[in-house]
Amino acid sequence: MPAHSINSTSKPLRVLIIEDYEEDALLLKRHLERSGYKPDSLRVQTAEELCDALADPTPWDLVLADYTLPVFGARQALKLIQKSGHDLPFIIVSGTIDEVSAVDVMRAGAHDYVLKGHLERLIPAIERELSDANRRRERLATEAELRLAQGRFSATFNQAAVGMAHTDTHGHFLLVNNRLAQMLGSNVDKLRALSLYDFLLPSEREADAIPFAELLAGQRAGYRVEHTLIRHDGTTFPAQLTASLIQPDGHASTTVLWVVEDITARKTAERETAELMTRLINSERLAAAGRMANTLAHEINNPLEALTNIFYLLRTHDMAPQSLELIDIAARELDRVGHITRSTLSFYRKVPGRTLDLHALLDEVVQLFQTRARQHQIEIQARYSDEISSVRYDPALRQVFANLVGNALEAMQESPFDEARPPRILVRARLYQGSAVVTVSDTGHGVDPANLRSIFEPFFTTKGERGTGLGLWVTRGIVEEQGGKLQLCSRTHGPHRGTTIRITLPNPVAPSAAEQPALLVN
Repeated sequence: MPAHSINSTSKPLRVLIIEDYEEDALLLKRHLERSGYKPDSLRVQTAEELCDALADPTPWDLVLADYTLPVFGARQALKLIQKSGHDLPFIIVSGTIDEVSAVDVMRAGAHDYVLKGHLERLIPAIERELSDANRRRERLATEAELRLAQGRFSATFNQAAVGMAHTDTHGHFLLVNNRLAQMLGSNVDKLRALSLYDFLLPSEREADAIPFAELLAGQRAGYRVEHTLIRHDGTTFPAQLTASLIQPDGHASTTVLWVVEDITARKTAERETAELMTRLINSERLAAAGRMANTLAHEINNPLEALTNIFYLLRTHDMAPQSLELIDIAARELDRVGHITRSTLSFYRKVPGRTLDLHALLDEVVQLFQTRARQHQIEIQARYSDEISSVRYDPALRQVFANLVGNALEAMQESPFDEARPPRILVRARLYQGSAVVTVSDTGHGVDPANLRSIFEPFFTTKGERGTGLGLWVTRGIVEEQGGKLQLCSRTHGPHRGTTIRITLPNPVAPSAAEQPALLVN
């Protein structure tokens, strides 16, 4: 065997030698040195010595074991090493082992065997097994890193505050996290048998077809879309979906990563912001309308005063009774216009003024609209109890009653004629439990249920360009300013179709014993 000099390039090697003859152990060490290794060796002969050696914190690189020792052998040593969990190349170096025993011990886990008379095979066997051991350690380290990465991914995926899912290109769930399962009101196992499209509204399933096709074609890295998702119990919620493509690694097919966020809170905030902006805009429009009303009121007052004086002077002349009656009517209407302008100027201030009894207020309004009603073949019926003449209110209520009767008249004009239910407006008034109750009912088309919540809001109108949207808003404001309450009931179908508005006003007179009138009047 050629000799090799030991130099600075010698490779360090920690070797456990299981051998009962010290001379044989020294010869193995010398053979390793001559082959370019710098061995750090330890000879052991018993199980206790082997266990102590395996407990050394500095790892061993190799085990060379004689097959048979007086009280200890290769088989027992191999079992102890396997039990300890150390992955060490185990090579049997023996002068007495037969082929059958060698095959048997290798099946038990030994890596190779070399006869002491043929040590030329020892170094190639050592180098091969050291290389294999390194590969095994690298594989184990890679597997450990992979398990760690998988654990971190699983923790991140399942504990994320947003819903996440992997689907195939047809939307079928491959992987779903806990948050998305909670959002959809289901569990992870059930979702794996379903598709993302099962939780989309049918009308929205093709909404993002174009960006999704571009994503699959590689024309975009991802996209974001808003959908309404359906929970397992049938309820819905708004969600933002972010899609991105997970490219295949050569072994897996293309998958899509979906990030799902519940945007209910954001949508609520956006809606509240929009409603606030609408209210601010309406406030500004009201302020502008108020400024214009003030200007108009000031401008109207002067010609009104002149007309009032003219009618006063006309009454001093000798005129026919019929002419005097017309002048009286004109004077009262001018007085009403004057009162409206004064009310406009002091709309937000309660200004003490004269009062009129409720009977007179209602009579004037009914008389004002009778001619127009007859022209359209609409009957206005007035039914008052006698005691309403004893209660007096601010003349501003005349505008309230005029608005209500005028609205009823317009509703009747727009409604088709029904012989079974002739067009009629009924104005009723009575006292009940310390309050005056006035109802204005019509047999018109009624108020669409979708408009009931908005009908008293400023600038809301169903009349198109003919309406300002301020009539009912002003009406309710005047009633509440007088300490009263306004209620509306409307039906668009059936035998009681039409609208009834009831106004309840405080009354200083003792309450009547009459029963409360029904809200709907046929």
